[in-house]
Amino acid sequence: MRSPPSPEMATQEVPLNETLAHLKTESETLKLKLEEERAKLHDVELHQVAEKVEGLGQFVMKTRRTLKGHGNKVLCMDWCKDKRRIVSSSQDGKVIVWDAFTTNKGRVDESGRAREVEWPQR
Repeated sequence: MRSPPSPEMATQEVPLNETLAHLKTESETLKLKLEEERAKLHDVELHQVAEKVEGLGQFVMKTRRTLKGHGNKVLCMDWCKDKRRIVSSSQDGKVIVWDAFTTNKGRVDESGRAREVEWPQR
């Protein structure tokens, strides 16, 4: 069982309003230090940079080839370093390696396990 606080301890306690004032001062000091560190690193927030970016203007894309073979949405695709082959995976579980010049399928894996695909970085 706890004993009540002694009269000596009660006199050592700081009034609540002084504690709050001290914490507010400390908070403001820390905010200033954070701003100084950000300035040293030239750190800015994304929206500040985005406001300065100019648009690309009109950007026209044309379909060059249409690759047909997946039975559902394509989840991922990647170009090979030779810039001729593409690998893609879809929700139907297929992984297909394509010849981008002829649109022929090179290899089809229907194991249904791949969600993400990429060529090895050699």
